[in-house]
Amino acid sequence: MKEKREVKFYLTDFAMIFAAFIWGINLPVIKVSLREMTPLAFNGIRLSFASLCLIGVVYIVEKNLHIPRSMWKIIFLQSIIGTTVYQLFFIHGINFTTATSTSIILAMSPIFIALLSNLVKHERLNIIAWTGIFLSFIGFYFVIKPNINSLNLNINMGLKGDLLILGGILSWAIYTVSAKPLLERISPLKFTAITMAVGTIFFIPFSLKNVSALEFSNISLSAWGGLIYSGLFALVISYVIWYSSVKKVGNSKTAIYSNLQPVFAIFFSYIILREKISLFQFIGALIILTGVYLTRWGDIIFKK
Repeated sequence: MKEKREVKFYLTDFAMIFAAFIWGINLPVIKVSLREMTPLAFNGIRLSFASLCLIGVVYIVEKNLHIPRSMWKIIFLQSIIGTTVYQLFFIHGINFTTATSTSIILAMSPIFIALLSNLVKHERLNIIAWTGIFLSFIGFYFVIKPNINSLNLNINMGLKGDLLILGGILSWAIYTVSAKPLLERISPLKFTAITMAVGTIFFIPFSLKNVSALEFSNISLSAWGGLIYSGLFALVISYVIWYSSVKKVGNSKTAIYSNLQPVFAIFFSYIILREKISLFQFIGALIILTGVYLTRWGDIIFKK
């Protein structure tokens, strides 16, 4: 039994590393597609495609989409927060800022998840965790510092994008923390499919005008390839992996794997987009990752 548990643990580890790898590549890939599509048009098509894929998978695997009537109210709320609101923040944020900055700021996700888990009494934070949270926000300041008080229009737009990504993290954290009780009643696959599909329905009114204005024949294969990759891998495969891990090992242990995302994203942002990480971004990234480490694991290390 012990060996079986260890095998399952390592499989979960590998799956979450793979998900972080997918999300790392996803950021520069989205930037490539946004050269030829507006953010709302891109996301409207991407979310619709991903939702249809997930619904199809649920029918194949589970044969139904049944959700207990008592759960629908919270499902609607989660769909709006975790898909509609998050995606509005995210797609506009990454459009205004760089893939590198986006990846570093997204690394703060465990911080918001820890804060909300403490707020709803899923977990308790000690002094080391609070120190880590404080450090992470200092790191965030270093990331956005070059964009503050600048007269350069492009840099100011970068600050706007950074703050939008931060808002997206908050909605993602609410979505993740509130999902834990529901995942004890329905599968992660069904949960992801339903919330994404419902959230996409609410997102479509924001994107309809932009989608209808697209000149599809003028969009390159690389832009379509980016959209398909982002929809299938980043929104379907990785989401299922994420919530499967939440169900198996919990919010906090799952969230720690997101620390790998900026490593992959920074590397592929340089390879694909030739984005370079600035000194302030590098320092900010180190401080944020240190803060996340202390928030999630510091108490365990110091107890030893």
